[in-house]
Amino acid sequence: MTNEQNKFKSPAFRRGSLHKSRATIWFARGVNLVLSNATIRRIFVINRLIVDLTALIFSLFLAYAFRYYVQNPPFYHPLSIYYDNFAVGVMVWILLFVRSDLYKYKAQLCKYDQFFTVLGNGVLATLTIFAYMSLIKEERYARLTIIYFGAFGIFFVSFGRFLLRKLHNKLRKKGYGVRNVLIAGSGKSGEMLENKIRNHPELGYRMVKAIRSGDFNSSSNHYSEAINRLFEEIFSFAENNRIDDIIYVHARSYKEDIMKLLYFCEDRKITLTIVPNLFEIMTKKIDFTEIGNIPLMKLKERPLEKWQQYVKRIIDLALAIPGFLILFPFMVLVWICIKIDSPGPGIFKQERIGKDGKVFTMYKFRSMQVYAASLPPTRARTNDPRLTRVGRLLRKYSIDEIPQLYNVINGEMALVGPRPETALYVDQYTSWQRRRLETKPGVTGLAQVNGVRGNIDSVDERVMYDIEYIENQSISLDLKILFATLLVFPFQIKAE
Repeated sequence: MTNEQNKFKSPAFRRGSLHKSRATIWFARGVNLVLSNATIRRIFVINRLIVDLTALIFSLFLAYAFRYYVQNPPFYHPLSIYYDNFAVGVMVWILLFVRSDLYKYKAQLCKYDQFFTVLGNGVLATLTIFAYMSLIKEERYARLTIIYFGAFGIFFVSFGRFLLRKLHNKLRKKGYGVRNVLIAGSGKSGEMLENKIRNHPELGYRMVKAIRSGDFNSSSNHYSEAINRLFEEIFSFAENNRIDDIIYVHARSYKEDIMKLLYFCEDRKITLTIVPNLFEIMTKKIDFTEIGNIPLMKLKERPLEKWQQYVKRIIDLALAIPGFLILFPFMVLVWICIKIDSPGPGIFKQERIGKDGKVFTMYKFRSMQVYAASLPPTRARTNDPRLTRVGRLLRKYSIDEIPQLYNVINGEMALVGPRPETALYVDQYTSWQRRRLETKPGVTGLAQVNGVRGNIDSVDERVMYDIEYIENQSISLDLKILFATLLVFPFQIKAE
């Protein structure tokens, strides 16, 4: 038996290992309290509620002070006349947050999804306060005070949740409030999940075991025996260890096998998540319809409707043309710095693969030595010796991508979309990775605002973000990504 197996089967692990599945909190008088991870997760939820209430109450007083003491209007209303109306407002804020699952921890499509959710709910809550006051015919209030309350509430709730998320992530990295996960099965999706959980402990999951069906040498002739051995391994490990979630990646399983696993998890209060084998070959959005009461699943062929594609193009032009003109003097300055720093052209041109596999010329500020263009294309990395001194700075702040605004104006690229690749990498795509070519490549994208840049070891994670974007593509998502890009691009180090 290996050391890893001994560790998982030890009594300490089954009890939770205190520092792993439980948290020990020391108080000033030397009294210690042991909390389970499930309890800590509930405390995290209470933390969010407390932060929201504190931010909203503070926003009320700040809005009142700003209106009556900073702006000093010709009339005055005491704070007490706002109490009942703002109590209704705070209750609406919290109920909207509950409806939007803001008190549940979940993976987000974009890092800034929470902010946009708070923003939308804040606007709706403010309108609700106005509606409530009109219904009760309340006239003794200053409308600006309510608007300030909504604006301050959006800011301070978002800021408070941002700080709280940082704190919770630090605690999760130390093993507090995490869920013990067992991954079973095989396939590329299982490997990606395993890497994601291991490399991102802030997600709140701890990989305690990965049982791969490949370990049993399963074949079509011995499938039944192989799957039984897989399930025996799962059941044995889950019986002897503390498991919160089982993620089953089934490359080939029948209904009876899935039900057997489901009943086992139900009996032991374990959450079962199934990753279907369709993951790698078909992940398009699905519409449900019926013919004669027979339910049907219809795959959407287009990520965007025709009118949405026109709106997206109008937004691209409306932002790219003024942006190019405003930044043109800055671009000239960058071009001069590149020419002074190293010999060679200031603009680097390279053929990339666009929508439907069409080849186009992409423009960037040159950030590498001239000789790098004659080498086979390879992904840049941190401290790449091919980078020039100015190029290192350009890449760090993504300034080298600014000339691609011309590609956007020319219709070869969009502001938001998967990053374009060279033919060398596109030729190596699997069938599901080629879905990146279903839409125009972009200057920025979902992978970039989530911190997945060009220097990652595997392109699979990056491609998955791109496909996730294609499946959820919408005008509102594009605007979110553009907003997030403005916030994160100065702080992200890139090597692409």
